[in-house]
Amino acid sequence: MNIQTLLSEIKQAKKRRVVLDYHCSPVSGVDVPIEDWQPSLVLLRSLFKAFKVKGCNIVITWWGQIFIIPKNSHTAFELALNYQAATEDIASLDALMRKKNFIKLRFSNPKPIYTLSIKAHRSGTKWYRTPLDINKGFTDKLAASSYEVMTARLNSYQYPGLEVKNHVSDMDDIEAIIHYAAAKFGANSPFYRLSKAILSPLTSFSIELTGTSVVIKGYYPRGDSEFYLKVKEIDFIMKYLPS
Repeated sequence: MNIQTLLSEIKQAKKRRVVLDYHCSPVSGVDVPIEDWQPSLVLLRSLFKAFKVKGCNIVITWWGQIFIIPKNSHTAFELALNYQAATEDIASLDALMRKKNFIKLRFSNPKPIYTLSIKAHRSGTKWYRTPLDINKGFTDKLAASSYEVMTARLNSYQYPGLEVKNHVSDMDDIEAIIHYAAAKFGANSPFYRLSKAILSPLTSFSIELTGTSVVIKGYYPRGDSEFYLKVKEIDFIMKYLPS
């Protein structure tokens, strides 16, 4: 898959990632303010080009997760661009809190930092983070250092990592889309009533999507509740689900 196609997939996933704010299991990807979107694509283009030269395979999932799979590797690496808190400041605050009952934070405290993060797609692994200045541009050294991190970690693994799978829709996806639609269209929409019913622990424990309705599986003896939707409302849900 060429680099332009990969970037196009990230752009398409960006439209769907608004749903992840309402998802119980959000995933990594490109999560930056609008002013940093184009510079982030420029960075990804450079990174993808460098990784392709090294023989890496690159996979973009439905929700916009980015996986880099080094040549002849059985472990993929997840790549993310977002803002992270200044970790060194967190360490100093933690040490200070051990000595005081409370502290007063001021607006002069360090702001979150634009960060490139990499993590092996394995159980129990941690993110390796590289702070960046989004306004200074990027060099080949960043791609080289990122690849070195992946190579070093690969050498320490004795077993293959987790498989990178195509996303299959599940109940959590449907619920997240309904909650997002409720927030988007407001209290007068059928999504609002659906969202409210789903959030009631006494009402539901699972949810199913049919061609014309949403069925909320209720606890006995209450039984199931079926909410019929118009075509445009079903289409709205389907727009965010993988075909």
